[in-house]
Amino acid sequence: MGWDGIPWFVENTAASEETLRLIAEVAASGGEGIVGRADLVVSALEAPADGVQVGPGAMVAKRHSTAGGGNQAYAARMPTGEQVGIEPTSADGGRSDLVIARVEDPYGGETWPAPEDPEIGPYVFTRVIPDVPAGTTSILDVDPDSTAVTLARIDLPAGTSAITSGMVKDLRQIARPRTQSGRRYLAGAWTSPDDVGAIKDEWEAFPLGATWTEKVPEWATHVSVHVHLTGLLHPDAVEARGQLRVSFNDQHGVGMPYGVTQAGRVSVQAGHKFLLAPEDRGQMGDIDIEGIGTVGVNGVLRADAYTVLSLDVAYSQEPVSG
Repeated sequence: MGWDGIPWFVENTAASEETLRLIAEVAASGGEGIVGRADLVVSALEAPADGVQVGPGAMVAKRHSTAGGGNQAYAARMPTGEQVGIEPTSADGGRSDLVIARVEDPYGGETWPAPEDPEIGPYVFTRVIPDVPAGTTSILDVDPDSTAVTLARIDLPAGTSAITSGMVKDLRQIARPRTQSGRRYLAGAWTSPDDVGAIKDEWEAFPLGATWTEKVPEWATHVSVHVHLTGLLHPDAVEARGQLRVSFNDQHGVGMPYGVTQAGRVSVQAGHKFLLAPEDRGQMGDIDIEGIGTVGVNGVLRADAYTVLSLDVAYSQEPVSG
């Protein structure tokens, strides 16, 4: 058999179910998972009990059966959240369960019972897959033919009937995550040399002028910032020691240590990945580079006309709870 005779879209025709599922596959660029960053969050109940809450949202699930051809996916939405039960564990040992959103299509190459009314279904369900191997991260690890999206793993200790937040491992992935990255350069910008290391009791902007204010994408949940400074001058043999860090608004990255004992030019770097607060999305944000010296060490590093700064900034969209 050759082509499916009716593509999407020819006027006054009815495309096949396979072709419509192809549209969902194309829309997700072949990916699967949740649609929005806060969709289908699995959380413990406010009063811990033998169940979890699954928040509202939407998902795209790839059809792993090859019946009717490949490159097909289902799109489904859950407009209101629901609670699902988790079986308690006995005193004999703990257990791990997966919480998944699964399409159960009896006409799609998998064996599922047909609903009473085929016109209204349902064909999609939240399911709990009990007793999976410890550390399992996807339903495909235990059922590679399943048309489902993994939401969370529940790790229950022995003798547990009440699920707490510490037992819930978020495993959601975004079907089509967005990213935006770019590089900023400053080369030979310091005609008046700027030193780091002289100040030892508080962080200082270094090198001066290495500050950017830019708009955060509305969809972004995280930003990764990495700076690489080359051609910094260590002017003499007096040891220079301290730390560099990157900052985003009021968040500060981990200080990356440097230490130099010989005169010459050196390279240093620092970086961090920041979780963006909801109020940061779509707003202007400040990116800074800062340095601090070490008490008792008097040497400095100097940015001058031969110093080059390269700053990589990458915004990403990842699953979050809000």
